[in-house]
Amino acid sequence: MTRRAPGRAAAPALALASALAAALALLGRAAPAAADGAEDYGAHSSWNGISTLLGLAEGMGFSVAVVATLEWGELSADDILFIAYPLQRLDPARLGAYLNAGGNAVIADDFGEAKDAMQSLGLLRAETAVPDAVRHEGQQPWAPVAVGRPDHPIGRDVGEVITNHPAMLTHVEGASTVAAFKNGAVVVAGERGSGRFVAVSDPSIFINRMLLFPGNLQLATNALKWLNRGGRARHIVVVRGDVQMYGEPRETIYDPRAGEVGRSIADLNFWLSERRAWLLTPAAMRVLAISLASLLLLLAVVALPVRRGPKIDGAWLRFGRPGRRDEPNALITEADRGGGTLVTACILRDHVQVLLAGLTGRADALYTAPEAQVVREVSAARGPVAAAALTRVYRRLKALPSRGQAAAPWSSGHLPRRDFDALYRDVAELCRTLGSPLPDDQTLLATTTPASAAGSRAPQTRPPA
Repeated sequence: MTRRAPGRAAAPALALASALAAALALLGRAAPAAADGAEDYGAHSSWNGISTLLGLAEGMGFSVAVVATLEWGELSADDILFIAYPLQRLDPARLGAYLNAGGNAVIADDFGEAKDAMQSLGLLRAETAVPDAVRHEGQQPWAPVAVGRPDHPIGRDVGEVITNHPAMLTHVEGASTVAAFKNGAVVVAGERGSGRFVAVSDPSIFINRMLLFPGNLQLATNALKWLNRGGRARHIVVVRGDVQMYGEPRETIYDPRAGEVGRSIADLNFWLSERRAWLLTPAAMRVLAISLASLLLLLAVVALPVRRGPKIDGAWLRFGRPGRRDEPNALITEADRGGGTLVTACILRDHVQVLLAGLTGRADALYTAPEAQVVREVSAARGPVAAAALTRVYRRLKALPSRGQAAAPWSSGHLPRRDFDALYRDVAELCRTLGSPLPDDQTLLATTTPASAAGSRAPQTRPPA
């Protein structure tokens, strides 16, 4: 409907239509529930009902339920609680707990039993104050016009809000004014905890005849959009008149920091708690357990990668003994890498032990007899040149570890390449003077294998050279 402010030229027909609409709305407030058998804020009343509001909500995608009793514990994050002119006291503690937990509510009351609840939200309702309005709809003193404030989402594009015998919110603390007169507010919106609320001191702005005014209709639309939290709260619970309210609100209804997964888990917990009356029977628990197990199995099949690993045959339990480092192939490989000199030096020492055993008749002559005695016996058998050659290498050969120690996988002994080359030359000279030149590598390895050198062992501990 197009209206012009008083004092400006307007067509008589439009002025008459505006006055008629206001009169019809006001009659709907004052008239007894006679002609259509309706009651204040009834879902099926025509004059003073809220069927237009319910139709608006359903057209916006909400589901609506007008309840005869309210159980606070049944309200969830999917609900918007709409309280219109309650005739039983609205408990401030329960309303505050509901909002702090994340609930959404509209408290629309002018002369009902929501005054204490409004006061607990920081709103002081004055029932006898006269609104100081910029104008009155149809020049009717009981229809003051409040001005919307576009700085809040609910007041956007509202312009004017037509009221009908309103009360006023003369003190507003901790909330934003959405529509107001010069001396008080009529619509405010705020947040408590993680919840949201809209407080209206004139519930008649939502009745059918009052929603004929564009500003009132826009206000109702904006309020529902603001309370649905981006599409999450899609169910409106309407409490009007003499409705008994009992129970306690849930401790947590909506947590904006929980994320989608956290809120989904909270919804599942709420769903289970709502069905505790029958789910805890043995048959129901078996069905629930089977369902959850099937769901977990399906998630495991989807989430875990399908991959065939190696066939398990128990081989990893078998102890694998590492190979000896004095095996011919191991020695050649180590020599190619620039190592293995200590083991090779021990092989040279064992070869000398074999030659000395043939000359002196002693096994392990380097370790079982003093150096001077061994040198004398070699000098007597092969001459002073052989004795001198033995003297040059005697202590170096005796200082070498046993063949087993040098060949052990955990051995960390090392003989520098330069020392090994000098030792090799001196041992070759000794073997030549003893009448048995040093054989080639393959022959040397074959004659000094672990089996043939079993009788030529160095002690595990020895004094330093």
